[in-house]
This record gives sequence, C-alpha cells and structure tokens, in this order.
Amino acid sequence: MTGTQSLTILYDESCALCRRCRDWLLTQPCLLPVQLVPAGSPLARNRYASLGPWLGKELVVVDGEGNAWVGPAAFVMCLWATAKYRAVSHFLARPGLAPLAEKFFVFVSKRRDRFARWVDEPDTDCSWCDGVMVDRDPR
Repeated sequence: MTGTQSLTILYDESCALCRRCRDWLLTQPCLLPVQLVPAGSPLARNRYASLGPWLGKELVVVDGEGNAWVGPAAFVMCLWATAKYRAVSHFLARPGLAPLAEKFFVFVSKRRDRFARWVDEPDTDCSWCDGVMVDRDPR
C-alpha cells in the first residue's frame, strides 16, 4: 500500500446503505485522493470491466496502479484512506482481527437491504415518517 497514490471506490448506487457510507466517506479528511464511482455507471463499466462479477455486488476499491480489493479488504482500504481511521485499518488488518472484520463485513453485506431501511431517507410525503424521524441531517 505504500505506493498507492489514489483510490477509486466503486459502490452500489442502488443501495441506500452504500449511499450513506459514500456520504460518510465524503465527509472524512483523506490522506490521498479518493474518487467515489457508482458501480453501475458507464465510467465503472468501461474502466473496470474486468471486475464485472463484483461490480454492484461487492464493495470494490482500485488504486492508481490497478490493484483491486473486494469486499472486506475494500472496507479496510476505505478506512485506510482516511486520516482519522487509518490506524483502525491497520488494527483490523492484523492476523488475529482480520477474520472478525471479514465476518462483520459479510454479515452487514448480506443484510444490506435490512440495514438500508434504517438509513434510507424518509419519504417526504409520508406523515407517519414526520412523527418518527428526529434530527435527520437533510444532506
């Protein structure tokens, strides 16, 4: 990772949880340039066609030299890119913790649809949502 100059993160733009994670990452100071690209975009399909089986199904991170990380390893790379969580990424990559980080990521990934319901933006036409949604940042 020492030669990594930039990262491209390919996320599932149809997943509310993935979009929320993208929004979170956009607020983080990063130690290198990070580009967030929807996996279903023409740019992703053209530039990263060789990653086709994973695009939109898994989180994918690609560095400027074409090295790719998929799934749990991509999650750790996203943390590695940030100033605040780089140390956490090193901690999670340790041999004793990497399997736990992988299990956590797989657990969340398999239930993206369920978690997405918790983080998805409320329906502005829903009067019930008005009563239960508190302190939502309208970003």
